[in-house]
Amino acid sequence: MRKLLALSLMCLTAAACREEAAAPPEPIRPVKVMTITTASQSSRLAMAGDVRARHEAPLAFRVGGKVIERNVELGANVRQGQVLGRIEAIDYKLGADAQAADVARFRAELALAETDLNRFNGLRTRGFVTEAELARQKTAVESARARLKAAEAMQSESNRQVGYTTLIADSAGVVTALDFNVGQVVAAGQPVLRLARPGEREVEIHIPEGELARIKSAKAFEVTLNARPNQSYPGTLRELAAAADPATRTYAARITVNAAQDALSLNMSATVQIVQNSAQTIRLPLPAVFTRDGVPRVWRFDAATSTVRAAVVTTGAVNGNDWQIDSGLSPGEVVVVAGANLLHEGQKVRPLP
Repeated sequence: MRKLLALSLMCLTAAACREEAAAPPEPIRPVKVMTITTASQSSRLAMAGDVRARHEAPLAFRVGGKVIERNVELGANVRQGQVLGRIEAIDYKLGADAQAADVARFRAELALAETDLNRFNGLRTRGFVTEAELARQKTAVESARARLKAAEAMQSESNRQVGYTTLIADSAGVVTALDFNVGQVVAAGQPVLRLARPGEREVEIHIPEGELARIKSAKAFEVTLNARPNQSYPGTLRELAAAADPATRTYAARITVNAAQDALSLNMSATVQIVQNSAQTIRLPLPAVFTRDGVPRVWRFDAATSTVRAAVVTTGAVNGNDWQIDSGLSPGEVVVVAGANLLHEGQKVRPLP
């Protein structure tokens, strides 16, 4: 029995040896490799905007009422002192007339009080009135004079309100926005048009919250007018809002454009780009990076032994079909860039030409 068991074990061992000797050697896998180089990374941020005047202000009537006249159109050039529109002034004229009547009444009362005071002075000299009665008459004169002064102030205010029913351009400029028509009732202080003064032109853009740091650190801007796509102009950041717009959550900014002012027409659409050159970076194709145990790695190729060794790397952002490699590799090293998932540690490979 023991001899039979020993004989069986010898047969199994011999069979295993034959199978092991018959197993073919592992094939040398062809791979695609590349030598690591560095490149300057450029990042661009493009934002849409439009051309505005540096000095631009909304105009409004200083009193409310019904519009009876509008003398300008959108895009019109206006001169200083030009009448832009009028609202109905009847109510304000009636108020001014009432104040004028009050002024006349108080002026007559003052004249009467002064006449009485002169008469009281003569009577006091002859001893017909007391000093107290004379003092009361002097007080009556002062009261009449004060009432007249107040009435004259009210009359002046009423006359000014009549003048406020006419909207006059306080400077020359171009009408860039228009929001009132004949028959419309407007409130006091409601903007009805926007007047852009002649002079320097800028591009207004709106910046998302996440890009504020890039805007502040940018040294220069490149402005392209959509009407002239083949020509660009340098620009600089002049103004950046301190608070975000509550509706859009963006920050308004003004970019001063270094170009001839006749090349920039108001309200032209433009594109503002920020170009930033960062430090030298390493980029690898996406298939070059594989993950083991949640850690990104690449295969280094050893030309002396024709084998590969895994190297742990730190990846950055993806740009198109490339990974940005932040650490783990150095320029001049050779890595596998295709077929990384099919390799294992120490495997012999053959680089493709």
